[in-house]
Amino acid sequence: MNRRCWYERNTSSWLRLSVVVLVAVSLLGSTAHASDDKQGGHWYDWFWPLGAPAPVQALKHEYVPFKGRGEIPDRPKLMIELGDAFLGTGRLNPGFQVPIIGAVWQPRLWSYLVSRTALQSFDNGAAGADRETEIANRTDLFVNLQLTGTEKILLGLRPLDANSFPRFTKYTFSGANEGFNNELNLDVEALFFEGDVGSLFPVLDEKGITPIDFGFSVGRQAITFQEGILINDTVDAIGFNRNNLTFPGASNLRFSGMWAWDRLDRNDRVRGSNANMLALFTAIDSHVSTFSVDTIYVADNAADGSGDAFYLGLSAIQRMKVLGRLGVSTAYRVNSSFALDDEISGNVVGDGTLVTGEFSFTPHGSHDIAYFNPYVAIGNFTQAGREAIVGGPLANTGILFASANFSTFGAEVNPFVDDDIGFAIGYQAFWQHGRRNLTLELATKKDYSGSGNDSVAIGYQLQQAVAQYVQIQIESFYTYNDVISNGAGARFEVQVVY
Repeated sequence: MNRRCWYERNTSSWLRLSVVVLVAVSLLGSTAHASDDKQGGHWYDWFWPLGAPAPVQALKHEYVPFKGRGEIPDRPKLMIELGDAFLGTGRLNPGFQVPIIGAVWQPRLWSYLVSRTALQSFDNGAAGADRETEIANRTDLFVNLQLTGTEKILLGLRPLDANSFPRFTKYTFSGANEGFNNELNLDVEALFFEGDVGSLFPVLDEKGITPIDFGFSVGRQAITFQEGILINDTVDAIGFNRNNLTFPGASNLRFSGMWAWDRLDRNDRVRGSNANMLALFTAIDSHVSTFSVDTIYVADNAADGSGDAFYLGLSAIQRMKVLGRLGVSTAYRVNSSFALDDEISGNVVGDGTLVTGEFSFTPHGSHDIAYFNPYVAIGNFTQAGREAIVGGPLANTGILFASANFSTFGAEVNPFVDDDIGFAIGYQAFWQHGRRNLTLELATKKDYSGSGNDSVAIGYQLQQAVAQYVQIQIESFYTYNDVISNGAGARFEVQVVY
């Protein structure tokens, strides 16, 4: 009982502190604009744009020399750099020629990690769910063996979590499983080889005129298409890519084919992950837009013969002029899922279509971004694959639909769809040459079938770089729900990139 009182008291204080932090950051921006107003700016400069001023630079008439060595800040060193340095300067190692295939390899071993430690409290109002208050860690460790500019072997480990919401190394102060939880492991989360056929086997094309420049990858790898709406998963797969194809009226045409035989996560770990996936991804660059047509077929291989499905994703990305001068970046996407057998509840396999739009622009005189992302779902659209801790098909709509991909802290608004309509509208401001940024957002979700929950959420996310290797992140939210209880949460995260 005392522990519960401690938690409720401190959570309330934490939320109040988050508001204070938000107001303080806003005032920093206001102060910067106030100084500009004294120099003859506009009356609204004190609040718009929110971020630091960034005057548009005119082309210079005089010669501006390139910055040389010693004038450009040194990049942070990797944890391990053996052989030629990553993005280094100077003379390269000549390497050696591989017998038979004729390729010249210049081996370099690079290793780096991303370590995230967070104190967080989360309750999205879901029925039967306890509020979780914890301190947890997620560490992503990568080892990259670079053979050439195009060939490499990448190993990825997550030694402190098991890639599911409850299974992180953490200490839970209040929640479903209080106390310490240890998830130390050596599970391989990524291990693949990628390269180019022409570069790997130069003996096949000694004159360099045969069209054998096919990119390929094989092994356990992350796959994301349609901004994660169609698929956002890590699978065991082999893929081929052909780029730089000519097409009338286009500057580039790309084809990618893939077969995955394991690890496809369909939001149902009980069914297993031995489904086979065949996919064809196509993109073409025109003078105005980039168009994509992506198709996926999944043979589930379930014992009951169910779960087969087909998926289709269409998108157009472009930049357009509004009101004669305002440049607006836009993206339109239509993604559909078709259950070839019976639908499977729990967002495993469903019939439906999700239509999304993205509209953003940069206010004049700043590097800020204002955005409006609407969506409408017809039926129960489901993804072909989704990594366990990644949010649903709405995860890319805004920060309030996205999961933190970290322990029990999920999405503030339910990111799965079934006859829903809504939007996210927000503003991201930048200071200190991009070292500090603040995102403010309002998100809505309406179940127009009348059978689900309606939500309205507000939240913010503040990120601050510290020195070269550390980033601090503070965020908080409140969700107003129609059917379930209201939700609230906050988190303080320290991220180390080394």
